[in-house]
Amino acid sequence: MRNKRAGFFLTLSIIGFVTAWYYNGIAVMKAQDYLAAWFGSEVDIVLSLDLTIVAIAGSAFMIFEAKRLGMKRVWLYLLLSGVTALAATFPFFLAMRERRLQKIELAGGKLEKFEFDNHRVDVWVPPTLDENTPVLVMHDGKNLFYPKFSTYGATWGLLEALRPDHMGFTRILAEKKPLIIGVWGLSDGSRMMELGPEDIYNQHPEIIKNLPDFLQPTDATPRGNAYQELIAKKILPELAAKYGIKLDPDRTAIGGSSMGGLASMYAMSKYPEIYGTVLSFSTHWPFGYDTTVEKMTSMLPPPGRHRIWTDTGTLELDAEYPPYHQKAIGKLEAKGYRYHEDFMHAVYTNTGHNENWWASRVEHPINWWLSGIPSKP
Repeated sequence: MRNKRAGFFLTLSIIGFVTAWYYNGIAVMKAQDYLAAWFGSEVDIVLSLDLTIVAIAGSAFMIFEAKRLGMKRVWLYLLLSGVTALAATFPFFLAMRERRLQKIELAGGKLEKFEFDNHRVDVWVPPTLDENTPVLVMHDGKNLFYPKFSTYGATWGLLEALRPDHMGFTRILAEKKPLIIGVWGLSDGSRMMELGPEDIYNQHPEIIKNLPDFLQPTDATPRGNAYQELIAKKILPELAAKYGIKLDPDRTAIGGSSMGGLASMYAMSKYPEIYGTVLSFSTHWPFGYDTTVEKMTSMLPPPGRHRIWTDTGTLELDAEYPPYHQKAIGKLEAKGYRYHEDFMHAVYTNTGHNENWWASRVEHPINWWLSGIPSKP
């Protein structure tokens, strides 16, 4: 949207620039008196004062707005107004302002879009990149950045957490911001079969059969393993190569909420050599209940180079989670995972099951992950 607005203002600027130089050229060649032309009659005086006041207001706006947004070289816009016309420079300033606002909204980075095997992939590219840039893969990509695409009209608030507030502080603390890869699902109807751990639901078909009606897939084709392979073997390496990033499990995390949280744990169990950290919000253990808790925790790799964050709320769908959340904690601790070191678990009391709640704590697991990345010599 801001690019379209910038284009609109740039078009006006070009029109203003061309007309100003064309008619100024004619006036100069005819040796016309600019002052007399402006104030030759009462009508001219009204129009001249009108344009003068607008010019003063426009110049003041450019100065104040440039200072507020941190735009540089505002004097150049004022200088150009003197040698061309405000009709050219003011729309040009507005176009640059739109681009600056977009940069602020995108936390200094940019959003790029890709397509992999009918899966849209949105990528937030941080302002600085090198081969050691951390990489965060997230499921349900349509809910990450764009409210108009999000299931319930709200996003994860990642951009808000990445950009400085009015005091200059950011909620995501690390100086080196991660590349964020948001993978869209194939469709809403196949979501359970893509995000569900296929090795588990194939062994226990009753898991799908016993799902409540509102969670029943309209496409029951098993897709979990193909989905995980697509990310691990195609999306992740191709995007890492595009952005010049050297993949390392210490710097590669995968995360999501609800079924996306479960899919993240499954991803680590299938590809422990790729993913070093799981960030699981409101992990949907009721997908199979005790069976899934038992099977999933047994499939996860041992601690050491692997780290796990899992949490739950207590409202809405999350109200069903705490007993299974506690069982999963016990299983992981028995496996050797140590609280705070390579394992974090949390119960967010009086929070529920939607993007607004996850956005309110999105920085907690991300900061925990980034702060634990080993320093490279």
